[in-house]
Amino acid sequence: ERTLRQPEAEFTESFDALQALRELPDGKLLVTDLGPKAVYLVDFRSQHQTPVGRSGQGPGEYQLPGALLAAPGDTTLLVDLVSRRFLCIGPDGQLGKTIPFPDAVQGFPEARGVDGSGRVYFQGTPFATGPGGFNSGELPDSVPIIRWDRQSGRIDTLGMVKAPSLKMQVAGGANSRMVMMRPQPFAPQDDWAVGADGRVAVARVGDFHIEWLGPRPARGAPVAYDPVRVDDGEKDIFLSAMRNTRNRITVTRGGPGRGSQQLKPPEVQASDFNWPHDKPPFPGRTGRIAPDGRFWIEQSTRSGDSTEVYDTFDAAGGLMGRVILPRGRRLVGVGRGTVYAIRTDDDGLQWLERYRL
Repeated sequence: ERTLRQPEAEFTESFDALQALRELPDGKLLVTDLGPKAVYLVDFRSQHQTPVGRSGQGPGEYQLPGALLAAPGDTTLLVDLVSRRFLCIGPDGQLGKTIPFPDAVQGFPEARGVDGSGRVYFQGTPFATGPGGFNSGELPDSVPIIRWDRQSGRIDTLGMVKAPSLKMQVAGGANSRMVMMRPQPFAPQDDWAVGADGRVAVARVGDFHIEWLGPRPARGAPVAYDPVRVDDGEKDIFLSAMRNTRNRITVTRGGPGRGSQQLKPPEVQASDFNWPHDKPPFPGRTGRIAPDGRFWIEQSTRSGDSTEVYDTFDAAGGLMGRVILPRGRRLVGVGRGTVYAIRTDDDGLQWLERYRL
């Protein structure tokens, strides 16, 4: 067990909503900040950051910068999900060519990683698209891990993972139809990440074990954990987040003017949800593979506890150790013997810290 205490360094400029981080071979960082919708090249040594590209829809521009995927040749693929494309970023922070998502991968797939051969791995979408729009019935409980070989154009499915439960409600008539999708509280879901060798580590939520897919498949033993009870306090924190107007989308019908109408979802109530007895062993979308090949995944803790705890696993799915972050820190990246975390101050500004393992 390793408890991180004091950061080795803190970057002197703040961020608004740091979303993704990748450590480059020379120690510099690429980060995406959703506040200004910007990408930066960050240098801890000089304490200087340089903008990479800009927001937009043209060449060298991105609409919504997302994940930063490590690709061969020290290249980084910046995911622009809105435009369904990748932007290549060189090790010097310069933007290169644009790579559109393959047409055969429909909907809004989530790009999760790139292996050493340049193949891209997506998590498929549970939503049907095309004529008719969203699914009319129940959403599937599992989605595929999709592998795209950019050189040959071949697309295959590496495996299936459990998707989080969503509650979909359709209201209104043909002229004012509203589709509402709400995440079910603390819904169990599998999580996964891909390494440079093309092996995919999947955290299975059923009995909490790690399974490796692809070359040299392996399955680890079930991991013991202490379930976190979903009590009234947990429910209140979840409902408060759902009622936050920043998480709400309002649709205006009829355009600007006196005849326009705003379609707003109703306020959420505790009775709107199916509450589980316990939280799953891990929250979704926290799994990552460090440069040393270990798979990291966060433990579920009480919602009021801001101390993040990560379990680390080896190439056979065995539990190797545990890393505990300082209180109030959020993990945003793991490098070569380094950990990067965000500290948020009383004004809501985020400060990037670097720790040594």
